[in-house]
Amino acid sequence: MTGLVVITRPRDEAAELAAELDRLGYRTLIEPMLEIASLPAPIPSLRQYRALVFTSANGVRAFADRSSERAIPAFAVGARTAESLRSAGFATVHEAAGDSEVLAAMICSMPGAKGPVLHLSGKAVAGDLGALLAPAGIPVDRLALYDAVPVHSLSSVLVAELYARTIEYVLFFSARTAGTFGTLLRERGLANMITSSYALCLSSQVAAQAATLPWRRVKTAPGPTAEALVGLLPALGSRDAG
Repeated sequence: MTGLVVITRPRDEAAELAAELDRLGYRTLIEPMLEIASLPAPIPSLRQYRALVFTSANGVRAFADRSSERAIPAFAVGARTAESLRSAGFATVHEAAGDSEVLAAMICSMPGAKGPVLHLSGKAVAGDLGALLAPAGIPVDRLALYDAVPVHSLSSVLVAELYARTIEYVLFFSARTAGTFGTLLRERGLANMITSSYALCLSSQVAAQAATLPWRRVKTAPGPTAEALVGLLPALGSRDAG
């Protein structure tokens, strides 16, 4: 039987992934390293914008809770964000491949005048969409609708699993989650409890942050998508694999 898979995403995003892994036979624990807090930002008039841009499912949920607008074209950074947009009722959804540069190229290829776009995001963003679109003369207004706040403690369930050394994989989707996980383990004196565990990371930047802990191995997904990250699980095989 496989060991435990720890999912460090915010709970709303982790629930679907946990259900998928449970169906595949993995035992999972949702251990969010970030909590989503709504920010009191009103939605402006959207008439001036050619499109809306979303770089997370959290941004989609926050927008959908505050606005009934669904006719304006929407750009999504990846499949999960695009799925959230369709579920929210958006009629026109353009889906990038999980990469901000690909997303920017898609926006640049949109026909018509190079009018402004509105980026609905969290308080912290991984990339500068405005800088990517500036050479094409496309202005970007960014509106932060939520903040992802690091948690301050580990659950008693996770701590028990650490002591039992039953954790086989920990999934990291951002450098912030990997950094928070490392900070909390070091504060509790638990860093050496993961020497037989694997860190599975969405990108090289995430992997660099995770590598500050003494993992058995740090693995990076071949692409910046949840599917690519999950695809690392069967490739690693059993705990005795090299």
